[in-house]
Amino acid sequence: MSAFHDAARRLQSGDDDAIATAFVDVLPISGAALSTLGPPFGSSVITATDPKSAESDEQQVLLGEGPGWSALRRRSPVLVYDLTTGGDEWPSARSALRETGWAGLLSFPLSVGTFDLGAVTLYRFDTDPLAAGQLGEAALLARLAALRVLSSATRDVEDGRTPPSVSVSQPSGRHVHQATGMVIAQLGLTPDEALLVLRARAFADGQPLHAIAEGVIERRIDFRDPGTTDSAQEEER
Repeated sequence: MSAFHDAARRLQSGDDDAIATAFVDVLPISGAALSTLGPPFGSSVITATDPKSAESDEQQVLLGEGPGWSALRRRSPVLVYDLTTGGDEWPSARSALRETGWAGLLSFPLSVGTFDLGAVTLYRFDTDPLAAGQLGEAALLARLAALRVLSSATRDVEDGRTPPSVSVSQPSGRHVHQATGMVIAQLGLTPDEALLVLRARAFADGQPLHAIAEGVIERRIDFRDPGTTDSAQEEER
């Protein structure tokens, strides 16, 4: 089994301790950290491979700017192979990251369909660009990691940090079942993962789960990327 497939398997198995290490085991990087950024789960460092990476992501969280924020906002990777050159998009974060001693970094958004969570930032001590295949593996690992982050964040909510107005009780009824099937078709997820997306949206919107399910059934809520949705609508025509 290749290093990539082993890392992907560990991410899919639900091992939260493997979320950050999966990237280091596969890619030519020295550290990795994952953070939620902004709503619905707030901004905080979730996990990191080492204290230096955690401190670097904490700088992004505290400053409210950085490659992770940019990756999430653009919904695409931010590749900064050399922190000493160019760039004025996030000057305070760039200065802080330079002081940590990293040579470069790469940030990938953590998203599930249209549901934005945060970012994973991969830290490096060298400035050599990654190959296209390595970037592809990083993007795939980020997609799997996003599901793990969504699962962990939702579990924390259900353990007692849920606003009273939000219902995340055990789902029942044909509406939730039908909506789950539609999310499976939209995002190519397992039934458990699709239900997780629905529950997380209910928390984010402060709505009961059945209300989100009805929105999906009535096609007012679609978790696909806008481009994917447009393509699908063209095919339906």
